[in-house]
Amino acid sequence: MFEKILFPVDFSLHSDTIMKCVPELKKAGMEKAVFVHAIDPTEASQWANVEEAIATRGKEAEGKMADFISKKMSPLGIAGTYRTGVGLPHHVILKIAEEEQASLIVMGSHGHSYMKGAVLGSVTHKVATLTRVPLLIAKIQSFEGEGEQRVACMKLKDLFRKILYPTDFSSYAQTVLQVITDLKMTEIDAVVVVHIQDTRKLLPYLQHMMGKFNEIDSERLSEIERKLHVAGYKVITILKEGVPFVEVNRIAEEEDVSLIMLASQGKGYIREALMGSVSEAIAREHVRPVMIIPSKWEIYN
Repeated sequence: MFEKILFPVDFSLHSDTIMKCVPELKKAGMEKAVFVHAIDPTEASQWANVEEAIATRGKEAEGKMADFISKKMSPLGIAGTYRTGVGLPHHVILKIAEEEQASLIVMGSHGHSYMKGAVLGSVTHKVATLTRVPLLIAKIQSFEGEGEQRVACMKLKDLFRKILYPTDFSSYAQTVLQVITDLKMTEIDAVVVVHIQDTRKLLPYLQHMMGKFNEIDSERLSEIERKLHVAGYKVITILKEGVPFVEVNRIAEEEDVSLIMLASQGKGYIREALMGSVSEAIAREHVRPVMIIPSKWEIYN
């Protein structure tokens, strides 16, 4: 399902960290990796000769990507290719992803465009809100090591070991369920299915209905559990009350999941956020890798 994976690179420390983790995604089914570098024309005012600068930057980027493929990808039997494009980075990434018919885009929590106060980089956030291809947002962890600041790409080695699937029972969430059902990976130890009763909306005015809501949603979770059992998975179901993105991230830690798989829209959809507001909050504060499945993704394309 994720045979052709696209990796945007800007040669920042965080981008380089993601590239080092690329071979780990072979277990996710990757057969071909496409590396993409965007040359941002909004920086043109800094260049004396725009056309010459674009050509030079493109050649430098292609050399670095070709070197990485030769040294790191080819020995593992993973076919690699690279492309450069001129334009706003998220436009270039999305355009090339469609042209290459990529089955997955992989980006980090932040990169060269990272801004203080934004846990997601601005480019990653724009790709997340507009993509029609599944997006994996890897968790980049900063730490002190040997007297200097270092970063590492967390928990991609066994990406599908234990999947956390938050659902609001919407049609968008059903798309994610279909993806999980069709993965058919022996590496999956369990699927944790979670529904959070959003107390911000239900309390205090609907508190008297909580028992009925829990009864209905418990049956819905049981139905999902039956479907996943048929697909051959061990299933854990959790029904809780609270703020959805807070509880989902807490459960991700408690259950030691390897991946949180989300729909791009849901009942929490708001006009200002093309991703569902809950999904966006989980991705922004994520404690584990997050995979966003867009509602309009043609699964079998």
